[in-house]
Amino acid sequence: MNAAIEPSAALSSTHSWVALEQAATADELCVAWLQVLCTHFEPGAIGLLLLAQPDGAFAPVATHPPQRDLAHLRDVATRALRSRETVVDHDDPADVRIACPLMSGESLQGAVVLQLGCVDSRGAEEVTRIISWGGGWIIGLLHQRELAEHRDRLREGSFLLDTLLGLITQRTPREAQLALVNRLGRALDSTQVHLALARRRGLTLQAMSHAAWFEERSGLLAQALQAMHETFDQRRMVFLPLDPQAAAAPASAAHRRYALEAGVPALLSVPLMHEGQVAAVLLLERSTPFSESERRFIDSVAQSIAPALVVQQEAAIGPLARMARAARKAVQLILGPRYPAAKLAAALGALLVAGLALWPVPFRISAQAAVEGSIQRAAVAPFEGFLREASARAGDVVRAGQVLALLDDRDLKLERVRWESELEVALRKEREAMAAGKAVDQRLAAAQAAQARAQLDLAISRLDRVRITAPFDGTVVKGDLSQQLGTPVEQGKVLFELAPLDAWRVVLKVDERDVGFIQLGAQGELLLTSLPGRAWPFSVSKLMPVSVAEDGRNHFRVEAQLAEGAPALRPNMEGIGKVSVGQASLLWIWSRSLIDWVRLTWWKWSV
Repeated sequence: MNAAIEPSAALSSTHSWVALEQAATADELCVAWLQVLCTHFEPGAIGLLLLAQPDGAFAPVATHPPQRDLAHLRDVATRALRSRETVVDHDDPADVRIACPLMSGESLQGAVVLQLGCVDSRGAEEVTRIISWGGGWIIGLLHQRELAEHRDRLREGSFLLDTLLGLITQRTPREAQLALVNRLGRALDSTQVHLALARRRGLTLQAMSHAAWFEERSGLLAQALQAMHETFDQRRMVFLPLDPQAAAAPASAAHRRYALEAGVPALLSVPLMHEGQVAAVLLLERSTPFSESERRFIDSVAQSIAPALVVQQEAAIGPLARMARAARKAVQLILGPRYPAAKLAAALGALLVAGLALWPVPFRISAQAAVEGSIQRAAVAPFEGFLREASARAGDVVRAGQVLALLDDRDLKLERVRWESELEVALRKEREAMAAGKAVDQRLAAAQAAQARAQLDLAISRLDRVRITAPFDGTVVKGDLSQQLGTPVEQGKVLFELAPLDAWRVVLKVDERDVGFIQLGAQGELLLTSLPGRAWPFSVSKLMPVSVAEDGRNHFRVEAQLAEGAPALRPNMEGIGKVSVGQASLLWIWSRSLIDWVRLTWWKWSV
């Protein structure tokens, strides 16, 4: 490396230091820094500065000499970035290349690549040290840039939070809108801020900064509203003056007319989007153009405050207005050009409802059903005694005369013997009195004999009735005394209930709301829980006029007779019975309970 610097090189170095001192942007600072670094070593030195980008890649931000192809330095730069260590390429002793990574702690920020002339190893170390020292400028620049970004985000977040809190704390939407435009005007140094909300027929001007009231139909405000409609139609930001570097500038004819009429140098209008729709439009006026960072900031603020404005508007709408809006949306959904699938579904639903309302079907009343015997006979205790045997129980099929239970007859037998003895004694006394001619004693003995004979007949009668027998062929419906052997029974106590085998009836528990539809002779069908494969026909034979409360509801007892061909049934079998009462539409059948409830409720609360 040369020890002395030529006068032209010194002049170039001085110029580079001046450019470094006067650099106004980060890019100018990088270019001037690299120029100072290259001119410090050799007048013909070539330099390349790579910095990390937001996407994680490394891109050149400065070259020296400017606009020169430095693709031949890519290899040494790549090695330095991958290894994160200084790389010195001595392949050509007359053309040494040095690449130094720029590290900030453990983070790789970029790399500096220099192509020098003939440099020995000692000179390479000196170059590396100088690059490391000078790299602090770039690291500091990156830190300042990152700090500035954090400061901007913090300022934007603080402004946004304060603005949202200010909107929420306002009592009415009008106050919230005025607070918003005034706050935006102060924050962005705008001379005027307009806010227009989206309505059914377009935009309606709602608020202006520094103005408590305004006349929307005035010429200047009408033009401002036209400019805001321009943004509303395009659904994108419009600003003046236009950016010459923009690839596709939005239409801004209405903005230009308004700017010319109002004498405003700079305009910016931004749509406030909510759920894919433009909820409002903001129009800002200023004497100086809006920078790109300011435009991004305004756009982020607008999209963040849009839900708050919509929520406040929704809260101020009354219930009738909500219902009307919901009805309009439903009509638009059905009649509008959008959502063909929804329209098809609505049409099919309407056809289905029409079919349900117009097509008559059989109307049947459903009710819980149980099977009972048409005749039920009770077997009762003929006198007080003790139970000796109980051979039958509920569910048994018995024949006429079959013994169901047997009472203990030992006391009755003893009583029979007693009264037989009493009868013989009375008869002997009667004969002796007759032989002795004692008429009084004869009559007294005859009375005693009659009493003994009556008691004996009673004992014999009870002995004949100790056997409880079935009065006919049938089924034991109720009674199970197998666990009560030896216990006393009272006279007249029901021991068994029997029903015949071939005579059954169906008992329906019809709800009180449906019993009015059922008439005597109405036909129906019975489906038993134990025989769900077939329904059996029946006809209504009797309507009980007294209701029975059960499970919190009232029902009426309706009796029906099964038609011929019914299966072998058993008492207390349960199922579902349906009685045909005519024809009606399915829609009425399904909704009649609701209709009745509405009628009762209306009658209850109406004046």
